[in-house]
Amino acid sequence: MRWHCLRLFLIPTLIVVSTTLKAATVLYSHEGATDPTTEGWAKSASGATTIVTSAYTDTADSNRESWRIYDPGEASGGTGLYYQAVLTAPKTADILSTGWEYNATLKVPTLDPNENTAWSTGSNTWVGFLAANDGLGNRRAWALMFGRNATGGTVVSLFGGTSRTLDPGYHDYSMVYDPTTKLATVSIDGEVWLTNYAGSNQGAAAGSNLVYWGDNNSQSASQTARAAYYESVEFIQYSTAPEPGRMLLFSSALVVWAMRRRRG
Repeated sequence: MRWHCLRLFLIPTLIVVSTTLKAATVLYSHEGATDPTTEGWAKSASGATTIVTSAYTDTADSNRESWRIYDPGEASGGTGLYYQAVLTAPKTADILSTGWEYNATLKVPTLDPNENTAWSTGSNTWVGFLAANDGLGNRRAWALMFGRNATGGTVVSLFGGTSRTLDPGYHDYSMVYDPTTKLATVSIDGEVWLTNYAGSNQGAAAGSNLVYWGDNNSQSASQTARAAYYESVEFIQYSTAPEPGRMLLFSSALVVWAMRRRRG
């Protein structure tokens, strides 16, 4: 009976959602404890500090599988390690013209490495998309940055924008870019946080186009040790020509993804 009720709820939901979503393609993704370099991500490291990456089973949180990035924070002057996918200029222009979505589920742990030690969001744990040319002649980045307060709460901030504090633990984050308004809607755990995120203008158009996540640190002074558990990452491009069959399939995937990641 419970499944029957759930099925009755899901079917109309899928029908409604499928009429509003465009067809979409997952361009890059990461899942669980899989080494990102086997999923099409390139690893980029800088600085003298040795940053440790590894598959991780979170025994403190229902044995959830993730990819752990640990930065001992010993050195100054630009240590970092992140995973990236480099896009061509034409591909980036295409993505900006059709729209994109960036989803991630991650945890800023309370006890790893230091209990009750705060660390800021600036240039630490990141999930972002960098366009060398945003179509208006600017280099622009849309990114979320993560830190921790002294009581273990997760702090999330927009690159070039505002911040908020969440309870400790895993959270689902999403940025959805509208090519018409050129603004992104940012959601946390399925609830809209902001609808007018323009990204951060980085000056005149130049450099590479990147989808990236990890520890992107460029500190000028020694930082405290920090870690993050990346359970999933997904970068999606929307299509200009929605196909009903693909829309329904994608809608189904979104509902399943949301149900799978709901917290009990």
